[in-house]
Amino acid sequence: MPGCAQILPTKQLSLAPGWSRIRGAIGFGGMKKRFQETCGRLFFPVVRGAERRLPVRGLYRILRPYGFVRAAFRGVPASVPLPACLGAAQSVRAIRQWRGNAYLNNLLEYFPERLAETKWMDRCRIEGLDCLRQARQGGRPVVLAFGHFGPYFLLRYWLRAAGVPVATLVKGNSEFRSGVRRRGDQLSPFPGVPTVFHLDQLRAANEFLAAGNSLLVAIDNVTGKQMNVPAGGGWTFQMATGAVRLAMHHRAELIPCSIIDEGGWRFHIELGRPVPAGCLAAEVDWVRAGKHLLDELLPRFRNRPRQCLNQLIKCFQPAPPAVPMENHRDELLHSHPFAAR
Repeated sequence: MPGCAQILPTKQLSLAPGWSRIRGAIGFGGMKKRFQETCGRLFFPVVRGAERRLPVRGLYRILRPYGFVRAAFRGVPASVPLPACLGAAQSVRAIRQWRGNAYLNNLLEYFPERLAETKWMDRCRIEGLDCLRQARQGGRPVVLAFGHFGPYFLLRYWLRAAGVPVATLVKGNSEFRSGVRRRGDQLSPFPGVPTVFHLDQLRAANEFLAAGNSLLVAIDNVTGKQMNVPAGGGWTFQMATGAVRLAMHHRAELIPCSIIDEGGWRFHIELGRPVPAGCLAAEVDWVRAGKHLLDELLPRFRNRPRQCLNQLIKCFQPAPPAVPMENHRDELLHSHPFAAR
């Protein structure tokens, strides 16, 4: 594709016949998941104990090899074209480095209640929090729109550590949430407030918002209604409409939100300008609301293109012939029966 850079796919290793038979009988996916669960349960108390005894730098130095060894064993991810509108190509080395950081960032989920400590909060800058706090003080619900960019999974933990009890709408079924993540949820600040809602808990998520709470919702999900939002430079962004529809239904503030990994367990969270109320008055304005969100988030994506995850990158598509937004809304807003990722 013109204007895109390709990443070499991982080379697959051949399996011994005996192992193939075992994998076929038991199910390789199930074995892998159980193995990861067991390792997580064993690693969980070790990491928590080390965090209490060591300064942040010391803990990072000890755990850093773990992240980069895991990244090396995972190899190079499947090739995904990087749209020209996101900037320079990613090298294999850069991808492995980012993946190593991602594994290290996952470990912060093991001690979410400790992130409110000064030694941790000093490592996370949060901009734009006043607007969120004002909405909460007024009893108004807030939808925080984010993309799969940077360590997005840490957004709820850092915002809770800053005193805002947010939750995240995530994919999948609540029945299959891992034991390690359930333990992390129980330890998170505001233990009486849910940390996540799965797709089988949409009614509870709506009740959560209706009560004046804040909910993180991804704009790059591949299920449900989608809309094509102009991204400039001959590209569009296929955006899930869930965040916009929830904000309209609950008359909530709709605020773009992103997190950047600055390296060494230092982070930067930015809450952008809320979507104007006029863009949330009727269905005809969905695309305008989406354009506001994308305009706020796109500079972050362009500044740190290697922190864009595959799910986000795939939402960028070459733009169709120009269509005036006012006269041909149906060509910009549509519904796709996408399968869940």
